[in-house]
Parts: sequence; structure tokens; C-alpha cells
Amino acid sequence: MKNKFIRRSKLNKWNIITISCYVLLSFFLFSYGALNKSNQKDILLFYGIFTQLFLYSFQYRALRNFNYFLVWTVIGVIHYCFFLFLKDLPSLVFDRNNFRAALILRNTLVTLLLFQFLRFVSLQIQNKELIMPAKNGIDLYDERKVTILDIICFFVFLGVTVFTFSTK
Repeated sequence: MKNKFIRRSKLNKWNIITISCYVLLSFFLFSYGALNKSNQKDILLFYGIFTQLFLYSFQYRALRNFNYFLVWTVIGVIHYCFFLFLKDLPSLVFDRNNFRAALILRNTLVTLLLFQFLRFVSLQIQNKELIMPAKNGIDLYDERKVTILDIICFFVFLGVTVFTFSTK
């Protein structure tokens, strides 16, 4: 049976719990950041980096479900709207090289689309779903050996994420 790129199914309980926890964490961090002016840029930077690494590292299997991907796309659009609102605030600029912490929010949509592109490449080249490289060489969820393509895709993801994060 050939792997399908677009698969739709209802969100399972774990998907709903994950999204609910993420939304609650987001509200907490943004509320805390609004009240605690001294740590805003650090909170925003941690939040954005955590989101993008969390998606690839722990949600790669769930993101194969198009409905789940759409929910994260909505979150990515919300992140982008926050980016547009926050990008010019002087309090969110790191003094070194005029780096703006809000840039990380712009990348959520980029990383989601990049993940799906890399997944498509994996399906086309090796007829296997993209997985996260594991230390022991066996995927935690799919229980298959990590291939060189999985490793290359992971480093492409990291490279593009860092590059888009560092560009203004």
C-alpha cells in the first residue's frame, strides 16, 4: 500500500490535550510577559523556539493528519499576527546587533510548511514517512530504522529554521 500524503481523520484525545495545553501555556506566557516587563523578549524567544522544535520533535506523527495540521496552521497565523503587532516594539529588541525577539513568531508557518515539504520528499524518495532521528537509530513511534534521508531532512529543517530566524 502506498503512503498517502494527505490523510484526514478526527483529532484524537491526545491531539486535543496537546493543543489545549499549548494554548493554555501560550495564554500563561503572554500574560506573564505582559505583567513582567523585564523578561518579555526572553519569554518570547523561548516560546517561539520551543514551539518550532516541539512540532518537529514530538508532533511529527500527529502532523501527518491534515486536520491536526490545519489547527497548527491557524496557530501559525495567530503567531504571524502577533509578530506583525510586536515586531517594532523597542522593548523586544536585543541590544546586540538589533535582533528582534518577535521574529521567531513569524517562522511558525514557515516551519509547518517546511515540515510538510520534507515529509513529501521522504514519501517520494523512500516511500516512507518522515521520522525524527533517534539516538538509538529506531523511531519511537513507527519503530523503523532511521535513514540517511531522515537525518538530512532534520538538519535541513534546523538549518532553515535558524536561517529564517536570524534574518530580518
